[in-house]
Amino acid sequence: MDVRSQASLLAAVLCLAMAASVYFRPKRRRVHRAFSAFSSTVAVFYGTTFLDRAFGGPIYSKVHLVAGVVMPLVAVRFFRAFVDDDDPRLIRLHRAAWVVVGPLLVYALTRPEDERTVAIVATIVATTFFAVAVVLLFIRSARAPSRLERAKLRYLCSVGGAAGTFMLFEYAPLVGIDLPELGTIPILLFLYMLSQSITRDRLIDLYELAGRAGVLTVVALFFAGLLWIMREIAGEPQFIHMMVSAMAVLLLFDSVQARVASFIARVFFRERTALDEHLAALRRRIAGTLAVEDLPAIVMDGLEETRRITNAALYLASGDGHSFRLAAHLGSPPPAHIETAPARPFLTRLLESDALVLENLERDFEDLRSARRDREAETLYEVIRTLEALHGGVALAIATRGSREPYGFLVVNDDRIRDAFSSDEVQFLVGLATQIALTLESGALHRQLMERDRLATLGEMAAGLAHEIRNPLGAIKASAQLLTEPAQGDEVPREFLDIIVEETDRLARVVGSFLDYAKPGAPDPEPIDLGHAVERTMRMLEAELAEHEIRWTLELDPDRKKVRVDAEHVRQILLNLVRNAIEAAGKGGRIHVEVERTQRKGVADALEDWMELRVTDDGPGIDPEILPKLFVPFVTNKPNGSGLGLAISQRLANAASGRIEARSEKERGTTFVVSFPAAPDAPAV
Repeated sequence: MDVRSQASLLAAVLCLAMAASVYFRPKRRRVHRAFSAFSSTVAVFYGTTFLDRAFGGPIYSKVHLVAGVVMPLVAVRFFRAFVDDDDPRLIRLHRAAWVVVGPLLVYALTRPEDERTVAIVATIVATTFFAVAVVLLFIRSARAPSRLERAKLRYLCSVGGAAGTFMLFEYAPLVGIDLPELGTIPILLFLYMLSQSITRDRLIDLYELAGRAGVLTVVALFFAGLLWIMREIAGEPQFIHMMVSAMAVLLLFDSVQARVASFIARVFFRERTALDEHLAALRRRIAGTLAVEDLPAIVMDGLEETRRITNAALYLASGDGHSFRLAAHLGSPPPAHIETAPARPFLTRLLESDALVLENLERDFEDLRSARRDREAETLYEVIRTLEALHGGVALAIATRGSREPYGFLVVNDDRIRDAFSSDEVQFLVGLATQIALTLESGALHRQLMERDRLATLGEMAAGLAHEIRNPLGAIKASAQLLTEPAQGDEVPREFLDIIVEETDRLARVVGSFLDYAKPGAPDPEPIDLGHAVERTMRMLEAELAEHEIRWTLELDPDRKKVRVDAEHVRQILLNLVRNAIEAAGKGGRIHVEVERTQRKGVADALEDWMELRVTDDGPGIDPEILPKLFVPFVTNKPNGSGLGLAISQRLANAASGRIEARSEKERGTTFVVSFPAAPDAPAV
């Protein structure tokens, strides 16, 4: 049995199977019967090809010719039922098919000696009518009621055009031309796509189906082409030829699959591809958001950018769990609050299915009513009413896997058309809702960690503050008690009064430093020349440095840039660092102050300009046990220090997006490095 005979037998069996699967549906409509007639005619066409080549005989070739003549008629009848029975252009085309095919069929049956002439005319007629039907189908797609229907029709037109072209390969033997067996696969794929389009309420799964069909078509044609070339070169294909062809297909499959699927997506499903890209970008933005209060605005902005959504609403659960509040919306304003108890059927069904699509719910409702399952239909009707009240076409649960209650829900709709979102587009939206839920979880966890750190810091500060206040209070109390005793001279009471004043000043300094630490920084200061601010502060400290016999140097980078920081904050940071250095260096020590421009890697490894202020002393260094806690409030190694100076300095640096680092080695001194990102200005003069 040759290759054409095998292909014809398989095609006949598959066409009959498709015809039967559509015809024996429980709810059979006119379009189902028309498709069954079309697919059955194709099955007869291929079946008689096999019988004629396998067994011979004039009856098989005659039936084969009749099927080829009748095929354009049943094809046009199917297209008429598929699009619209009342379309005047398809009605005229159908009548024209009867006018042409009827006499040709009579001639074929009465003049068997002119079989070749009939075959040539039948080929021309089939090609012409099929091409016109596909063109009318394409024109009809421009008036489709939804984007999905339009995409479906255009894709079917393209596949149908390819199938019609390759149908010429199947008519070729009728006129005595031997061409490769390339037409069978496109025709079968076209019939399969047609069967799916009329048996599914929503054919989109169409994207995945189209991608697979395109890939299989290209691979099958490539495989068949290789076998045909080998047959022409080396005679009937041998086992080694099939192995070589199969290996070539396997090597090319991944590349072909990616390219063909991408091409089909770009050409036929541009809106779906664009929605996928927009939602993927929105998910990335949401994933990088920890500020939950910014999340609703980010979601609405991202949905609006898709240009596929006219109405959207994001509801989040209230603290008591008894209602959902509207966090943000797009388009027509929905209700501001949704009570949990009345919306329980809606929430339960939403958690069970992740997404509710209005068109699907309405079809399920009609099916339940037809089956007289009134109680379930009534519950589903409440779900539909809730979704309609929210101005939604699709509702999505904002919940993670295994959640018993949702964090909220997202409702979207495109009120310009019905059936606005395909099943795979709904899955994209489900992924978006899941990302929102994960971000809400991360935000809650982040707030818990921040609260824990805040309480821990408050605990350390409270302990340190209590310690710092207790010592002066003890001295004040003791001095006051001694003042109540009988005085033996004027000197003693005076000394006690001095102690009270001194310790009171110390208390005032501790409380003032504590308030400085808690005081917010200046918002968005103007860019300043860091070197100029440092130079002025060092001039203020000259007398203090001279008093301690400190030798100091100042080095300023001439290529420095401005930084966006409050000049008063720079002065306060430098005062703290230099005074610490004076104490560390001791009398006769050395201090070096330097301002330098550096570069660091930023986003996507791009180099960014930073300015560094370094204060170096030649003191004994900092104890390694103290170094990690150096910027914690009330941690100090000074006998009379409050432990707030460095904490305040770090806080002021952080307020300007900068930071302070300490580098120290035993007996080799200490360097404090204050870093600020450079403002995008010209170099400072």
